Amino acid sequence: MKALILSTATGGGHNTAAHAVMEALTERGVECRFEDCVAFGGQKLSATVSNVYVKFVQAAPDAFGRLYRFAKAISTPRIKSPVYLFNAAYARKMEQLLTDYAPDLIVCTHMFGGQSVTYLRRHDLWNGLFAMVMTDYTIHPFIEDIECDVMFTCKAAMPSARRLALPKSAYEFTGIPVSLSCRPCTDKRAAKEAVGLDPERPEVVLVGGSMGAGNLPEMIARILPVLGENGHLTVVCGSNVDALRRATEAYGSDPRVSLRAQVTPLTPLIAAADVLVTKSGGLTSTEAMTIGTAIVVAHPIAGCETENARFMEDNKLALWAHTDDELTAKVADLLRHPEKRAEMIAKQHEKIDPDCARKIADILIRRTNEMMGRKTPDA
Repeated sequence: MKALILSTATGGGHNTAAHAVMEALTERGVECRFEDCVAFGGQKLSATVSNVYVKFVQAAPDAFGRLYRFAKAISTPRIKSPVYLFNAAYARKMEQLLTDYAPDLIVCTHMFGGQSVTYLRRHDLWNGLFAMVMTDYTIHPFIEDIECDVMFTCKAAMPSARRLALPKSAYEFTGIPVSLSCRPCTDKRAAKEAVGLDPERPEVVLVGGSMGAGNLPEMIARILPVLGENGHLTVVCGSNVDALRRATEAYGSDPRVSLRAQVTPLTPLIAAADVLVTKSGGLTSTEAMTIGTAIVVAHPIAGCETENARFMEDNKLALWAHTDDELTAKVADLLRHPEKRAEMIAKQHEKIDPDCARKIADILIRRTNEMMGRKTPDA
């Protein structure tokens, strides 16, 4: 069996989910190939789309939120969106790959790939299994364009999924897939030692996502007062070079602060955190909850990340700092009360399935075999 996995780099989460599904499929003997779907329109187009998205989110998160709300308001299954037309424009350039590689199934972890494959299906250029894997705790605008056989999502997304035209049989409520190596942390001391941190010091990890979004220097200023003399703060600035520069100028000489650019993989550092401060991207949040880490959500990007934050707050999987003053207070509260951290982690383990990627792989194999009229071998 062969699988083609399509994603693109608007933020890091879509690719992370794609590789998690690939990892689980490969473990089960499925040959996999990963492709950047937008790159079928040219590498320059892919780089431009990624850079414009990242710069937009970093420079104007409020404007991005307004655009998201507008897109959600006009999104409908009755008519294809302008975004669908953009992604349909390069879809036929996938034909040669489909002929040469001959996959049995296509898995998309980004809307752009899903819209392209929908175009191919509508024009009888793809008839194998077509799956979408959602990477947030909601359904994004313009997902209505996508006509897939199966959509992997979470039950929290069902209120927003009702606007889709997919049959109920298309939904699989597995959650969001993370790497097979992302497992619950059972020894915080060992986790700290593994990444070179002092196991005796309380550790706060501040992550702005792969894009380094949020005002990281201001957030550092809000967290430092609650660390005391013994606490330590690790800041991951992602691809935000300006944030790293400004943070280095302000805090580079403070022995309580360690500043990093992009960290790959991020999960060992998350496992070492007593408190994680992050912006509630779907994958980073799910990795943290899989590991079991006390979380404070701060400065989520308006749109899917605020919906993720609402899901996490409502289910007591994280605290949401709605203001900078709340950020200081909530980090301090979790640092002072290990029992509150333990209670939050217990709820995370109740809600988040660490074997989600494997379950997705099993369902993909079964559904592909059913479509092809073959019997799935017993596990």
